[in-house]
Amino acid sequence: MRKRYRKWVGIWGKSNDITFLLFLVTTAFLMVCSIIWVYHIRVLNGPKVYSDGFGYFVYLPALIYGDFDFGFVEGWEHPLKLIEAAGGYVNKYPVGVAVMESPFFFAAHLISLLRDAVTGSMTATGYSNLYQYMVLFGGVCYWTAGTAVLYKLLTKYLGFSKKVSLLTCIVITYGTNLFHYASYDACFSHVYSYFLFNVFLYYLCWYEERDEEGRTRLWQTCIFGLLAGLIFMCRNTNILFVLTYVFYNVVNWKTLRARIVKIWKPVRSVPIILTGCVTIFPQLLYWHTATGHWFLYSYGEESFYWLAPQLGKFLFSVRKGLFFWSPVLLLALVGMVVALKVKGKLYTGLMAFFILIVYVSSAWWMWFYGGSFGQRVVVDFMCLFAVFIAYLFDRLEKWHTQSGRRGGYKAAYGAVLVFCSVCIVWNLICMAAYWYRVLPSDGANWNTVRDIVGMVL
Repeated sequence: MRKRYRKWVGIWGKSNDITFLLFLVTTAFLMVCSIIWVYHIRVLNGPKVYSDGFGYFVYLPALIYGDFDFGFVEGWEHPLKLIEAAGGYVNKYPVGVAVMESPFFFAAHLISLLRDAVTGSMTATGYSNLYQYMVLFGGVCYWTAGTAVLYKLLTKYLGFSKKVSLLTCIVITYGTNLFHYASYDACFSHVYSYFLFNVFLYYLCWYEERDEEGRTRLWQTCIFGLLAGLIFMCRNTNILFVLTYVFYNVVNWKTLRARIVKIWKPVRSVPIILTGCVTIFPQLLYWHTATGHWFLYSYGEESFYWLAPQLGKFLFSVRKGLFFWSPVLLLALVGMVVALKVKGKLYTGLMAFFILIVYVSSAWWMWFYGGSFGQRVVVDFMCLFAVFIAYLFDRLEKWHTQSGRRGGYKAAYGAVLVFCSVCIVWNLICMAAYWYRVLPSDGANWNTVRDIVGMVL
């Protein structure tokens, strides 16, 4: 028994990472409890898969009904508005989230079919409570897997200590809206993108290390196309994340030229492009079935204002500002400065992606992204903030080992820990306020902040 236990623990490294495992299990349990509390015990007046989440999800029951015109939705608890595009009507939401949700959906469908066969009931509708709960529980699973991958990325390939990596995972989970979008609103696309981004970075580091040793295989190269295709289908603008692949280990113009030559070789580029095209084929097939066109813009009149991005509002406004509602992420900005001296293998790619994705996200016509807790689109690339927060924690840890600086270290380390603790408490209070409708899904102002503080006092 002990040998089997040691073998299982060996997956996580040579030493026993029981503290991190405890964090994963405890947090996943709290997420499940949150889902049950909000949607079952407290019983919200509304569906569990709703809004944008329903638009992503609806492809799955369409498979059961064989109706991708979505006529079966009529009379359901949640409506679906189709968008006129290219001479037809389409569901504007891409199919990637449905692909990620499919294991949990079809598990629910199988259980429903068996129950209906035994009891004579009719619950295998594709949208009954079991289907919706399974989607939310699936979000918890993707958070768990994604965070485990992130932890391994930080420890194994970026060289951070397990203490630093664990602290980083705790901070981004409890100090931001990640917990919320892995539980209460797991039907949205964000926790799936969070998982895919973490896997992409981990796989990138794993692959490049093997490639330097000449140990890569063709099918391993194809994985990049699969991951990039899934990232694109979950949220189209997230395809910018492939910049981390393009700029891997780039620190100057010389290394950039060498990198471009390397990744553009047919032995690399052709398998990735072909696999990516195969991966996104379900999306292209749906568009072609609905409109007769393989490629189209499915969001209709919704567009970007490229010359008028709302950067200030996107980052700092009380309405939905990223750093206003998740102030702990300010540590990542400090970490970016710290990491500049090191310029690790992911630095250039992550910085290029960060600049572009913030610009693109703030240029969207609805920069506040409708009803949400905080700036929800940032959940997708929370790994970026995690990496730079880890750089800051790592710098503090190394500072501690330097002689003659213990006093300064204690002051700086204590200040950072106090800041993180305050931010985590603030975030948890705001999350509860959002669940109890004290914090509205949109239109927050300074009176809202006063109401949140009043809720506690």
